[in-house]
Amino acid sequence: MEARFSLDMTNRAPPRSRPARARGQNLLIDSNVARRVVEAAALPPDATVLEIGAGTGMLTRELAAVARTVVAVEIEYSLAQRLRISMSRLTNVNVIRADARKINIRDLLDGAKYHVVSNLPYSVGTPLTIDLLQSDYRPQTLTIMLQLEVARRICAEPGDMSVLSVIAQSFSEPRFAFEVAPESFKPKPKVRSGVIRLTTNSVSRDDIVTNTSIHLARHAFAGRRKKMQNSIAAGLRLSPAEAADLCTAAGIDPGLRPQEIPLSLWRNLAEVALAEGIFGQAAQSPADAPG
Repeated sequence: MEARFSLDMTNRAPPRSRPARARGQNLLIDSNVARRVVEAAALPPDATVLEIGAGTGMLTRELAAVARTVVAVEIEYSLAQRLRISMSRLTNVNVIRADARKINIRDLLDGAKYHVVSNLPYSVGTPLTIDLLQSDYRPQTLTIMLQLEVARRICAEPGDMSVLSVIAQSFSEPRFAFEVAPESFKPKPKVRSGVIRLTTNSVSRDDIVTNTSIHLARHAFAGRRKKMQNSIAAGLRLSPAEAADLCTAAGIDPGLRPQEIPLSLWRNLAEVALAEGIFGQAAQSPADAPG
């Protein structure tokens, strides 16, 4: 697809802006929250920033004040039209009307190193985050606003881990920044939001140990309430004794539950499973976002 999109810039008034409920779109209306998000992003002065779901530009304006270039992507025609008009005097802001899930980001940003700062729609926040983290052209950092429960799962420590935690932490180091109340949005969501900052790493999306650890985590968390030896046994079609031996060899207490296992031990488990030849090629494809 083309790296730039032209919008209708005739003199007629743009249609009334309203968020798309079907996409889980809640527009940020609190300028103090927007400033806090940009502060949490800690952007370098020469930053190229990709903003997904720019809405009415509350966050865009704050980003434009600190970044060299801001590419603001908005899928809704009426919102993108108004945003392009309101940002017309800012020479470092480029408004794109497009579906962020379908754009070629490398072409859009001309291959520049970049950062993502966004208030992501609830409906696509998780898969978009995972896609960005696993991309061969991944951002250096992501400072994103998500549903609070999702934000906390991404940043979870052993005791509260999930498949999403394992995937996100395999490709980044996440940090929880702050909570955001429903009153900061229009319309008000029924839940609170959370802002997190993820610093990405260089782990390849095709790394066999990483993908095997995620594959194992998926099996284990399918039986979240079960002990590791039982959930792994069920997922890999092993006997409980074989699964217990596998866990022990990886330095994992077979009696622990999946949410108690740190990322380092998931990787140990993957290395042991690969050495034992437990899978063939099944675990080698990049991980999808958990449903």
